[in-house]
Amino acid sequence: MKKLLSLILIITVIFILTGCEKPGGIEICARFLNHIKAGEYEAAYDMLSASSRNDTGEPLSNKISKDEFIGKYKAIFDELQITGVSYEIFAFKEGEIITTADYTMTYFSGKAGPMTDEYRMSAIRESGSWRIEWTPSYIFPQMEWGDTVRVAKTQAKRGEILAEGIPLAANVNAVSVIAKPSKIEDEDFVVRQVAVLLNMTEQAVKKKLDSAYNDFTIIKKTYPDGIDSFTEQQLLLIPGIGIDKSNFGLLRDYPEGSLLSHILGYTGFASEEDLNYIKDRWLDAQGMYSADSIIGKSGLEYRFERELRGTDGSFTYIAAPDGSVKRTLYTQEVQDGLDIELTVDIELQRRAEELLRLTLFDDITAGAVIVMDPLTGRVDAMCSYPSYDLNLFTRGISEEDYQKLLAQKNKPLFNRLTQGLYPPGSLFKPFTAAAALESGAITPDYVFSEPIVDDYWIPSKYGHWQWSAIKRAEIKHREMPLNLHSAILHSDNIYFANAALLTGAGDFTEFVKAAGLGEAVPFELSVSRSQLLNESSQMNLMLLADSGYGQGEVLITPLQMASSFCAFANGGNIPVPFIVKAVYRTEGTEYTAEYETQPQNWKEGVIRKRTIDVLEPMMKDVVDPKFNGTGNKLRVGSCKIAGKTGTAQIGNDRNREIAWFAGYRTGVDDEDARLVLVMLEVPAGEEYNDFKFDIARKLLKMDKQQQTEGD
Repeated sequence: MKKLLSLILIITVIFILTGCEKPGGIEICARFLNHIKAGEYEAAYDMLSASSRNDTGEPLSNKISKDEFIGKYKAIFDELQITGVSYEIFAFKEGEIITTADYTMTYFSGKAGPMTDEYRMSAIRESGSWRIEWTPSYIFPQMEWGDTVRVAKTQAKRGEILAEGIPLAANVNAVSVIAKPSKIEDEDFVVRQVAVLLNMTEQAVKKKLDSAYNDFTIIKKTYPDGIDSFTEQQLLLIPGIGIDKSNFGLLRDYPEGSLLSHILGYTGFASEEDLNYIKDRWLDAQGMYSADSIIGKSGLEYRFERELRGTDGSFTYIAAPDGSVKRTLYTQEVQDGLDIELTVDIELQRRAEELLRLTLFDDITAGAVIVMDPLTGRVDAMCSYPSYDLNLFTRGISEEDYQKLLAQKNKPLFNRLTQGLYPPGSLFKPFTAAAALESGAITPDYVFSEPIVDDYWIPSKYGHWQWSAIKRAEIKHREMPLNLHSAILHSDNIYFANAALLTGAGDFTEFVKAAGLGEAVPFELSVSRSQLLNESSQMNLMLLADSGYGQGEVLITPLQMASSFCAFANGGNIPVPFIVKAVYRTEGTEYTAEYETQPQNWKEGVIRKRTIDVLEPMMKDVVDPKFNGTGNKLRVGSCKIAGKTGTAQIGNDRNREIAWFAGYRTGVDDEDARLVLVMLEVPAGEEYNDFKFDIARKLLKMDKQQQTEGD
């Protein structure tokens, strides 16, 4: 019966709309709804009655201007992502002066889905024509004059970065100084007092008070340690001022300060450049960021911004003039960011950073350390020295402090681990030896027998030598003859320059490129690309000879050098280094892995097993105190180490050098496998020679029990 009545009424309406010369009230109602349905808001406004319209240009109660009318519909429809409107008039009553129409209207919302309500519309006759007696209830039945549609945001909790369950990048509740202007009697007095206590300008405090909504404003947000107890007490004595410690958002905090600073990175407010990048490239993140958004600026905070960020919740509602909620239109649940668990051994990381800090000094030294599992590529510790306190940046570093950091000669903001490109020096020689052995250029017993005068050699078997002589380091008690064993033991430049020349540019280049030289090793953070030659250079005999002992134009990052050296401990395979163990989502009390990093090799079969079997015993002798090797001061003691030292010049500067050491445990169970790489930028001089051993020794011999005992 109800369907039949609706059908009769609709037919009647159609008859009225088509059969009358002058439109009646119900036709005007239908025309108005059709304009709204078509998005023709200006045409709809033109149908409003004089009692609804405001054409004065001044605000009037219970009246609406054309701009307000159009703006209100557009804003609400845009917020709810209304893509279509339908309506059905199911009853009406037409009189001489007033016509009423009862109808259902459905908004098709991209957020909330279909939104259907029942409405009643009135049209009145003015000067012989029917006009719409508009009220906000024609948008939603619950709306009245003075009501607004608002959106409240629920901030997503940024995911944390942890290692062994210990937060390294965490969230803390903001401490908010709040104000209720209605409780303030002497505003000038309050402004002056608050400005002094919070180290703000009076203008800034006044602006906050003037922006109060519903008798509430936040004057300042800060960290839990940002307001001392005395200041807190003084603020609470001021009428209208309060302090909240839990309800107004989270702030980023780095509990360990400078620990892992170059890897973790920091957060800050989104810049215009950040927002433009997001707009151009993160299409699914549109609307998530504004100038008030906190965003990862560097390190893992930047690299995993999308995982850590989460999605803010929103609450779209009809608000009464007093701010109370009259109807909830749409709720989007907040999705907190994902947590990132690192592979880092916290105690080992602390020890590595402490060793660098205690060993190096002033701004004339710098360095990097990597501790990793050579079988899997798992990073157990990595640090670039000097480091910096991440909290300085996330809390807002002053220009003065920032300039001080930039002025330091040893560049604390520079990530030497992944961005620094350095000549590997003698650390490269085992790879030259492997290339020569596998190409057949030399045998394990090959002896260099050409004339060497005062540790200088001029090649004579490769045509006319037009370059300077090749020099090796002076060694007391040099082991003879000059074969592969003694060359590795004493790190003989001449032997390895000759080995590279014997191998030839083609085979040598093919070997080192197969080992990744010329590429950037994959990692969670961006890594600088290594090189054999400068882009503008062509290989010649001198560059080939120099490359053989890790100089020439060879450049590599400490991270890639460490990964490459893993090949000797990993059956000739170079693993992909990784520091992210897993990414987790919290669901109630459950902690679910979104994904876990699976160890994999970057380059396979780089060095043959028989070649490793030749070279590894020689690298053991390098650090064995029974031999006069360049690494005999390492003296780990608790296990056998195979290792290699390296020294390289920084350009043409003979006053500074790069000091390298890389070594790994041998003869241990897989779970105890460990490789340590140390790279130091130090002045040239004997007093700095042992620094690399002082650092590597502690890291190579430390096991879990020794760490607990404080070794």
